[in-house]
Amino acid sequence: MLKDGVVVGSQLFHREERRPSYYDEYFRDKNREVWNDPDSISLAEVDRLILFLNQWASHYENSPLQQRQLLEAIRRVHPLLQPLHGTTLLSIDFTDTRIRSNIQHAFETIASCGTKYEATATSKILHTVEPGLFVMWDNCIRLAYAVTGTARDYSERFLPRMRCLALRAVGEYEQAHAVTRDVAIEDLTQCGHTLAKVLDEFNYAKYTLKRDEVWNAELELAMSLREPGQWNPPPPNGAASRG
Repeated sequence: MLKDGVVVGSQLFHREERRPSYYDEYFRDKNREVWNDPDSISLAEVDRLILFLNQWASHYENSPLQQRQLLEAIRRVHPLLQPLHGTTLLSIDFTDTRIRSNIQHAFETIASCGTKYEATATSKILHTVEPGLFVMWDNCIRLAYAVTGTARDYSERFLPRMRCLALRAVGEYEQAHAVTRDVAIEDLTQCGHTLAKVLDEFNYAKYTLKRDEVWNAELELAMSLREPGQWNPPPPNGAASRG
């Protein structure tokens, strides 16, 4: 089931990926109060953000000019993102076209503020702003979810699909273990990260690292149902099976 794949993917990520400590260190040392007030964000904070991005092989330009352009972009999109403060994948309403439009505009502003369009880095930047809502992606993950690296696809396709995954994983866990939603979320995020980050870890292990363990955990029930004598697929076109 998906919930099992999510758990296995997150565990694999933390056990075998060498860089999770960079994420924890960045968020531990981040001055959240400063980031809530765009006028208080310094170039030093932007420099730390870019260093964090490049610890994950983003290859983001870290010149003084790029730092200033990124800082300006972050300040411009703050009014669009501030209403989303505290919003999570489970609480956001993607049927609200204004929310989708604001996310798209924020993504586009940040992604295009430098000399090249930074789709992967922008998803990471947005995640640092609202870690409970924005899910990171990379080329492998985009290919797996049949989306492009555009602001529109991020806001109108990728994030809504991540919300569907979050709802399904939590719902499966609630039903399988007879627990409340809060307990299900807590158990799915035992690493201490948000559900949005855990889904990124699942995606990364499944699609970027291509780990069979994640696929097997997610599909275990489906595969067991195909064991001889348990389930037989219907004949094509609804035709009656012949003995």
